[in-house]
Amino acid sequence: MLVAAELVLCGDPAPGVGGEFERECAKVLRDSLPDGYVLSANVNIPRPGGEFYENDLIISAPGICDILEVKCVHPEARVWEDRISTPSGFALDRVLSKLDHKAKVLRSRLDRSPFPSTGTHRPIRVQSQVVVPSNCRVTFEWPQHKITKPVLTVKETVEKYKTLAASSNRFRDDATRAQIRSAWLAFRDQSQREGRRTPQYLGRFAIRRASRSGSGVFEYRATDDPPCRMDVRLREFAFDPLQPAAELQKFLQAVARETRVLMNIRHPNIACVIGHFQTGGSWVQVSDWFDGEKLEELWPTVQEASLVDKLRIFIKVIQALEFCHERGVFHRNISAETIQVARDLSDVRVVGFDCALDVLSTATTNTDGLRDIRVLAPEELQGGGSTNPRLSDIFQTGVVLYRLLEDGAWPFTDTLDYVTSSGQLRPFAGKSVDREILVLQQITADMLAIDPRRRTDLLGKVERQIAELLG
Repeated sequence: MLVAAELVLCGDPAPGVGGEFERECAKVLRDSLPDGYVLSANVNIPRPGGEFYENDLIISAPGICDILEVKCVHPEARVWEDRISTPSGFALDRVLSKLDHKAKVLRSRLDRSPFPSTGTHRPIRVQSQVVVPSNCRVTFEWPQHKITKPVLTVKETVEKYKTLAASSNRFRDDATRAQIRSAWLAFRDQSQREGRRTPQYLGRFAIRRASRSGSGVFEYRATDDPPCRMDVRLREFAFDPLQPAAELQKFLQAVARETRVLMNIRHPNIACVIGHFQTGGSWVQVSDWFDGEKLEELWPTVQEASLVDKLRIFIKVIQALEFCHERGVFHRNISAETIQVARDLSDVRVVGFDCALDVLSTATTNTDGLRDIRVLAPEELQGGGSTNPRLSDIFQTGVVLYRLLEDGAWPFTDTLDYVTSSGQLRPFAGKSVDREILVLQQITADMLAIDPRRRTDLLGKVERQIAELLG
């Protein structure tokens, strides 16, 4: 039997030590129990009077639906009739009677959509149990509890449900298992619509097209709900929701880096981020949809374009970067992969600000591993970078200009090869006597100077030089 229980995250655990133990307990159960179990975490069930019962974990399978109340009690739990106490004096009053009432409320909720309530599902009795850490000593002071064992450690809980799965013929009913899984997923999507994740929807957005943009990252063209029905671009970063809170927070800080930068920048040639949200297992960035493709994928089209059209693409790129530089933002990863162009070459968006340096931000994240090593500026390879981060963008933009002039060909294999060859560019194709071409080749060479002090130091200057050529 495969070990692959499924987690359905319906909410977030409480902050603090108790919430961390909830995460740990859910992770152990998810990773230890066999396929067929569904673990629904942090489930809010309405109760009479308009209030809610929060259930730490609900474990479901054919013939099984139990509430698990997770309590970080140690080093010893003494279980009385309706009370759990520790040697330190800490006590949980009425914990078992509250669980009994939660079970009755959940049983009533299971009779309504989206839960199946006919056939093999109807006879289920909802039971409950308290789960404590595996290193906790449990002593039953009430005689009846020595038989029923309403409090178990995490390790004992795993063994209990493994035994139930192995001994039950109903557990292997694939159709019933699939119905239970679908019901809990539907319940999550109904109760937490903004955080749903299905093959058809991501949050409130209907997915129209999906593609992978990197390790663990997916991109989507999606449509907002009525009445807007606006097309958007979604970037989804997957994570394990049961990792420790500190690790999860560190991950979220890293993936939200680009969003923090772009939500402060508005320019017609820069990808416009309009929001973000979180599902049970991913963080999602929302930006305006731009119907274009990476410049790297458009070289056959660019080859057929006029010099004027190529230069107009380039001017829009440097205008966008110049706007960023004026606001203390430096891209640091400009290439044909991070420039999107409309198929008719009429419009441009600069994207891929994951590695950007924002001098006004106090957040620091090492993103060097994400950068394209083929276009790192020479000073970054030669020891410690530059005191003028603008010059790195100018070098990388010079590579883009070279490739626009040369129909996608690279000026060098990579920056290291360029540095070790003392700045020898791959010769421009063909000899030209055209003044405009010669000026553009010189502009490119100046932007690609190995010594940053000899490099053109303002994109505005490059823009003016090219504008003069265009007349």
